[in-house]
Formats: sequence, C-alpha cells, structure tokens
Amino acid sequence: MRALHTIILVVLSLMCCNTAEAQILKKLRKKAEKAAERTILRKTDEAVSKQTEKTIDEVTGKKDQGEPIGMEGENPALNIRTEAKKSFYSEDVVIKMHENDALTQTQYFDAAQVAVRMEQDNQPRSGYMDSEGFIYVFNESEQQYNKSSLVALQSQGMMIPLMMLESYKLPPEPFMANLERQTDQGMTANPFNGMVEFAFVYKPEQFRYEDFKESEQMIRGVAHTRFDFLNEPGYEGSYVLFDDKGRLVEIYTNKSSAGESQDVMETDMLPSGKSLILYEYKPVEVQLPAAKEVKAQGQELMEMVMGSFGKGEKGDTPDRDYDTGNSKGQVKLMRKTLKDHNVTADMLPSAYDFDWQYKTTLVMDSRPKDPMDINFLLRKNAKYQGSEITDRKNKDMGKVTMVFDSDLKTMALFMDGQGDQKILQLFPVPEVKESKADVDFSITEIPSKTILGYPCKGLKMENNEYVLQVYHAADAPVSLSNFFSFSGNKKMSLPDIDPRITKQFSGGLIMEMQVSDKKKAKNSFMITARALNKVSTSIKKDDYQVMDFFGSSKMLKN
Repeated sequence: MRALHTIILVVLSLMCCNTAEAQILKKLRKKAEKAAERTILRKTDEAVSKQTEKTIDEVTGKKDQGEPIGMEGENPALNIRTEAKKSFYSEDVVIKMHENDALTQTQYFDAAQVAVRMEQDNQPRSGYMDSEGFIYVFNESEQQYNKSSLVALQSQGMMIPLMMLESYKLPPEPFMANLERQTDQGMTANPFNGMVEFAFVYKPEQFRYEDFKESEQMIRGVAHTRFDFLNEPGYEGSYVLFDDKGRLVEIYTNKSSAGESQDVMETDMLPSGKSLILYEYKPVEVQLPAAKEVKAQGQELMEMVMGSFGKGEKGDTPDRDYDTGNSKGQVKLMRKTLKDHNVTADMLPSAYDFDWQYKTTLVMDSRPKDPMDINFLLRKNAKYQGSEITDRKNKDMGKVTMVFDSDLKTMALFMDGQGDQKILQLFPVPEVKESKADVDFSITEIPSKTILGYPCKGLKMENNEYVLQVYHAADAPVSLSNFFSFSGNKKMSLPDIDPRITKQFSGGLIMEMQVSDKKKAKNSFMITARALNKVSTSIKKDDYQVMDFFGSSKMLKN
C-alpha cells in the first residue's frame, strides 16, 4: 500500500485535498449511490400504504418470508470462493473467551471446513457458523437446526467486528485492509464476526509503533512477544501476546471505570472488568448439521438495499498490496482529532466569498455512464477554498459545498437540501504527519496540449501498480495550490518529491488528471476540466442551521 499512499499524496496535494478530505469525498459519493436505496424504501412505503394487507416482503417479489426454505446438509458455503477462503483461514484454532476469569464461550474453528462450532454452558446444543456468515441454531420446538443469513449482510461484516476492535483496542488498519482484501476476492467479509479473523489478521509487526511497548515473555521455555497497551487511559495492564511463530495467542483487556466512554460516537461494547481471549492452534473437526434456511420478515428488502455493497465481481482477485505498515495509528489519530476539535460555527467568518468557478468532471472506469461534477470555488490569496459535488442523476437531492479553511483547520460542509432545508456541519482537518515513505515511481514528461484555451504541460508518474498522468496550466489566472501548496504548508512534508513536480505544479491549475490502476481497472478514474469562469459566489453562514455531532448534546442549532 506504500505506492498507493505516495501517489495519492501527490494527487491530493495537487488537487488541494488531503487524506481526510479524500475520505469525505468518498463518503459524499456514497451518498449519491444511496439515492437508489432511498428509492427502494420510498417504493416500499408507497406499496404498503396502498395494500396494507401485504407485507414488506411482497414488495420485493418474495412470499412466505419467515418460512423454511428447505433442508440443506454438508457445507454449501465451502463451495463459494473455496480457494480464497482456505488461503486466508489457513489453520485450525480453538478460541476461549473469558470475562472476569469465567469462561463464557469456546469456539472451535476447522480450517478444512472453514466453519466454527460454538459451545457455552447456558446453551444445551452447539451453535455453528459457516464461511458465508450463516448462523446455525437448534430449534427446540422443531427439533432441528435452522440457519439464518441476516448477519451475512456486508453491514454486519463491518459493524460488529469494528465494535470489537474498539472494545479490545486493537489496531484497526490491518483489519480494514483485510476487509478490503476479502471484498476484492468476492468473499463474504468477516463471516465469523472478527473473532476468528483476528487470528489470521494480526502479526507482531503491526503492533510495533508508539502506542505499544514490546517485550519478551518466556512461557514454558518458549519465547513469546508481548505488546503492552500505551496511551489508552482506563486500559492499564492490557496487552496482546504472540507465540514464537508470530501467531496471536492472547488478547487481554483490563478495563477500569475510567475507560468507560461518554462519547456517543464510540462503539465500545465491552463492560468494565477483565477480558481474556485465548487462541490455541491445534487440530479441530467441525461437521455442520443439516439445517433449514429461515429468513426473517423484511430480510429480502434488507439484502436488496445493503447486500449488494461489498462483494467483488466473480473472479476479481487482484494481486494487491494490502500492507498497512505506513498507516499505523492513523485511525486513532483521526478519532483524537475529532474528539479534540473545538472549532464552532461562531468562529467561522460571516461569509465565504469566491471570485472564480472551476468546473471539472470525474469519471470512474467502473461507472463510465455516471460522471460526477466537481466544481471548485476559488479566490486569490484566500486561506480557504471550496468545492461543490453534484450527481447528474440526482440533482433534485440538493447540493453539497465543502469549504476548507486552512486558518481554522476545519472543513465546513454546507448542505442545501430540498426546499428551504440548509444544514451546516463542521469537521476537523488533521495535521499532516511527516512521511518517511520512499517515492517509488518513475517520472517522465509527456507531450503538451491545450485545454480550455490554456497551454498545458504534462507529466507521467508510474510504478508497478499505477500510472498517473497530469496536465497543468501555468498561465491560468487562478490556482488550486493556495490551500495545500508545496511551499505553503510546512507540516506537509512530501517525501523526496522530484524537482520536476514541484517546479511544474507549485503555482498553477491542474487541467486534467488520469489515474490508471494496473491491477484493478475499476479503480481507475479521470478528472477533466470543463470550464473556468470569473463568477462571484458567496456562502453566508447565517443562512444555515448548524448540526453539531461532536460538541453538544443539542444537535441542531440556529
């Protein structure tokens, strides 16, 4: 992932967006995609209001929801992405979970079957999970096993494990990279809700940074590597332990009342006390029982709305670099930045005024018929600049304008909804940490061309994963570099950037940028200029109602 981070760093510097801003752009694009979801829900409401005697499931064309689908035996989940699953889930393991010194549950994971058997004292029958996220539970009244796939939805594959990561204070970056890997390979991500996945995701090198103290611990004559948690108030004494083969063997959490978060944005679900998870790598056999698949009321609708997100296309198993070595601690840093953000709407200027409007279009190779318009709002010598993002297919959904204020280190999100609805939200723009990453791509000049009447010079940057082609107009009357320029932000240390880049892009306007992903074409995209006009625009703060997620219990403020 080093190459990706380096190239994105250069791209975002040129386009005045840092890493946090790129994530916001991604989330805003998701909002456009979710318009389809809202349409589904609206259609459902219409149908229900017209025919109240019908259920939600009839809207999706399915009947008799809640009835058994039919008995299945063997392990049908193993027939899906078998090679990818066995490559990741490579070893049998027994997982024992303790709370305050009491054993609460034991999970037996069989790598050959890629399945889990669960045992606990208060359950007379074993429970099971398969590699597609089905949970098998014995139904006493029917005297048979039923299985449900509701938790297999991608939202569950992300939500529950993320809650566990927060509870046990594990580094989220490696886990999120693996979620991306499983998604790329078309697998159901985290079908075992993270508990099994932890054993195959985490390695000692992922804990070697300032948030952990490393030491050697001898257990039965064998050297183990221990990482004690640092910088986690209320979790003193917590640690993770790896054996001499680099395998995760213990996650110990000692949470005091001081560790109880009052932040509504936190997803910590672990109560105060001691928690211990033990991993023992020894042979396990799991035989999934024959079971009837049962779907809950409304499950088809949920699957239609959420289930399409997350899985890759069939055969889409690119040879990608999912290393997170250069992003250790970034999620924690972002959370701290959010928590410490103390900029309020009162601190914003009464209005953000702009002199120029620069219109561009972004087209993803995976969505050639769904271009996205990005219009930059610029003003010479200002310490802020803005961008408007619209989806051509959903113009009636309103407009979103982002204003990045470098003095306040804040992004102000101005949302103009339908009718008179106008909302303002504030988000912190984190400091950019100095990077020691090496630039590992070649740089060559490419033929110049004219765009929007301006002569543009071009550069091509390439490595074994990406090709980046950028055209730049040095004579344009305004530039994008006045917010995060190569020289203006001293904290933005671009690693060993070739002098040709700084010379060409330090004071002009990017007119065209094409990013090609050699190993995953659907990630490729192109941004092109459509127009550059001298247009006065003013965004007045008092026209918007403030929505405060971070600073007050009163969320909406006039």
